Amino acid sequence: MSLLTSHTCCHQGCHCHRVLIVDDEPGILFAYRKLLEQQGLIVDSCDCLCEALNYLEKHQYLAVVADMRLQGTDTVDGLDLVREVRRRQPETGVIVASGISDRNTRQTASDLGVDHYLEKPVHPAFVLDLLIQLRNAVNGEKMFPALEAG
Repeated sequence: MSLLTSHTCCHQGCHCHRVLIVDDEPGILFAYRKLLEQQGLIVDSCDCLCEALNYLEKHQYLAVVADMRLQGTDTVDGLDLVREVRRRQPETGVIVASGISDRNTRQTASDLGVDHYLEKPVHPAFVLDLLIQLRNAVNGEKMFPALEAG
């Protein structure tokens, strides 16, 4: 079933079906785009913090799905992105994935308001389930609890 079949808001600037994917691995971006677009979502994707910030200026999002560390950096770019999402679009859902299990990073992410912190590897279908739940919550539909991947 396509996510669009139960679309109810249809107002100017609707963000119920737009998702931003931020990851430095082209294969991950491709997999998410293919899966999510098949379900009727509009997908913007990029591989760096700068481009993600540009997208946040242009569009409202149902959710941002981001890798915590992007290629070529020693920092946790994902936390910087989370800060900006919360500042610019506080109602947007945030899902982050990390290849490194670090309590401090997880706690900081939680403090910043991350909705789901997932440890890699993460199957794109699991993220799709989380996005469907988020979309349903935005549309006032019943949500079913998701188990965190680990």
